[in-house]
Amino acid sequence: ERDLLLGRLLECKTFKDAAVALSALEDEARLSQPRRAGPEERYLALAPDLLAGVTPEALRSAFLRACTPRPVPRVEIDHLGVRASVNDTVDELSRLLPRLGRTTFRRLTAGLSERLEVVVRFLALLELCKLGLVELYQAQRFGDITVAWSASPDQSADGDARVPVGSGAKW
Repeated sequence: ERDLLLGRLLECKTFKDAAVALSALEDEARLSQPRRAGPEERYLALAPDLLAGVTPEALRSAFLRACTPRPVPRVEIDHLGVRASVNDTVDELSRLLPRLGRTTFRRLTAGLSERLEVVVRFLALLELCKLGLVELYQAQRFGDITVAWSASPDQSADGDARVPVGSGAKW
């Protein structure tokens, strides 16, 4: 009970201090003079005619502009990066490579425009190689990479090549 009373006393002191601060601000504000805004007295009668030069055609044009619905805003997403998945690419390659038999990495990436897509396709080939479904050959450094489907034509990566979630394989 003592703690409750001390807490209540502290609250009262806090509000009292706030009231003193507000009172001081009020006293200071009372000493200030309001600023008179607007034109001086001698120019009050000289207000311009706001409708001078406004024609019915201009008024109609302004009305039509105001009533015309605004175009629906469109958010461009072309600047966003391409989303690519190693798992999806493994599935795609495990369906494509048995039909092709032997091909090159250059042919597999011929239709790709984004660097990320090429990297993901390479990582998918490494996953298939790790599973023993494809064989990769490179005759010389920086030469063409030859890809050969080494599993039976009906065998695929059906989930064997799934990269564990959270491994950073989805970009």
